[in-house]
Amino acid sequence: MHKIKIYYILLISLFFISFNARSQGSLDWEITKNLDIYTSLLQQLNQHYVEDIQPGKMTKTAIDAMLKGLDPYTNYYPESDIEDVRFLQTGKYGGIGSYVHIKKDTLYVGMPSVGFPFYKAGLRAGDIILSIDGKDATHKKMSAVSDMLRGPSGTHIDITYLDSKNRNSKTIDVQREQIKVKNVPFYTKLNDSVAYVKLSGFTETAAKEVHDAIAEMKKEKEFNSLILDLRFNGGGLLGQAVAILDLFVPANELIVSVKGKIQSENAYYKTRMSAVFPNMKVVVLVNNRSASASEIVAGSFQDLDRAVIMGQKSFGKGLVQKVYKLSYNSQVKITVAKYYIPSGRCIQALDYQHKDAAGHAGTTADSLQANFKTRNGRLVKDAGGILPDVQLEKNRMSEYTSALFGQYMIFDYATNYVNTYDSIKDIDSFEISDEVYQEFIQFVNDRKFEYKTQTEYYIEKLQKQAEKDGFDEQLNKDIAEMKENLELLKSKEITKNKKEIARLLRIEILSRYFFMNGKLSASLRDDHEVKAALELLLDNEKYQSILKSSDEQ
Repeated sequence: MHKIKIYYILLISLFFISFNARSQGSLDWEITKNLDIYTSLLQQLNQHYVEDIQPGKMTKTAIDAMLKGLDPYTNYYPESDIEDVRFLQTGKYGGIGSYVHIKKDTLYVGMPSVGFPFYKAGLRAGDIILSIDGKDATHKKMSAVSDMLRGPSGTHIDITYLDSKNRNSKTIDVQREQIKVKNVPFYTKLNDSVAYVKLSGFTETAAKEVHDAIAEMKKEKEFNSLILDLRFNGGGLLGQAVAILDLFVPANELIVSVKGKIQSENAYYKTRMSAVFPNMKVVVLVNNRSASASEIVAGSFQDLDRAVIMGQKSFGKGLVQKVYKLSYNSQVKITVAKYYIPSGRCIQALDYQHKDAAGHAGTTADSLQANFKTRNGRLVKDAGGILPDVQLEKNRMSEYTSALFGQYMIFDYATNYVNTYDSIKDIDSFEISDEVYQEFIQFVNDRKFEYKTQTEYYIEKLQKQAEKDGFDEQLNKDIAEMKENLELLKSKEITKNKKEIARLLRIEILSRYFFMNGKLSASLRDDHEVKAALELLLDNEKYQSILKSSDEQ
């Protein structure tokens, strides 16, 4: 009887092995067949199509279309785009070290980074780039501009630009350098006991930069609390997220597990050493643009009850990508697994495997979200993102201010300001005076700034519908009066929104004199989320009560 049982087990095992082999063989045949179809199609097009084709471009289009059906994070990089892959992993690229933007088909210098090529060559925010290596820089898309400006470190480009102050055209030789984008662009002490660190990326030096920033501030004076700002941080290397937790969490703590389709993709990541800052109180700030590695850090802090999370619900990216080499120096970044934080939850928001008829990925209904518990027994959910322990109202900008900002009125006024005043004494004492604000109002009026409200769009729709219904003659007077009243209200918007407009003016102007450091420092002063985090850290009883389970309170 025992031998018969073993025989059946062996028979079943052989069946599954044979079935899997046939399935794999069938899949391999399907791939081979379709590759042959694609190759023969390309050959026929090359031979018979009425115009010359571009096989490389067509293949890139075909691959991109194929991958689009999977998820937004599985991407193909031809040899010409390998610099992009290197930047994702290291934060380094060959280029000129400056932000640029396009306004009305004209290319402007945004903000050069101190010490890098554009800065050293004397270009400043507001200068207009006319040509790059003799090629017209106007009427270009940003992707084309990036291709023109980036290149191997040590190579040269000729830049012809219009100086914003003197309006003189100049041509200069600029040597590209290796640009390293900082993961920690700014850090500071907010008071004797609380420090602030802005973490904007997760490339290969992220954890070291966080450690060094804290250690540098501790040299001046010991402090016991930290605000770690992960807002607008889209993530990066998973290993760096674990390394950052290593600074605050004891050794051998599970931070994240990775589970994929094949066994080799499964992995468990734990802290490896004793915490460097074991007793430091931490508040982590997140928003809807905090994703991936940011969510591993925030979610692990939350699951281990090691920090209070504040802000808004995070993005919800729980997918892991790896980069694989292909032939001819091309590469592909493939989603290979999902990650799970210590409580066991995956915070992936969108289900790319089950899309609707329009091709949109679905989300999990609130009622179907599973419950998990933190180490102290607090209830948390796999809510398609990290739900903060303390939810804060998002910084919101009025439509009028958004329009001013989007049409570069604030940027352009700052260019005028810096061309008028040679220097500013310091960041903390600088204010937008009533006189400066009146100058700005005059500047906006002179530029014939146009701002269209949602109400105006509705009035236009009403007017068209009235014409269709034959009521236009009766309603024209009323509609004209509505428009007149609306224009009067719009004229008051620049005064009504003075506080938020003046804040943006202050930040932009300070960025011209003190660059990124000035911009981020100026942004902190009126940041209500940072103020809320600071208040919580100063109230130890409230801070500790948030991290306790409901049973303990």
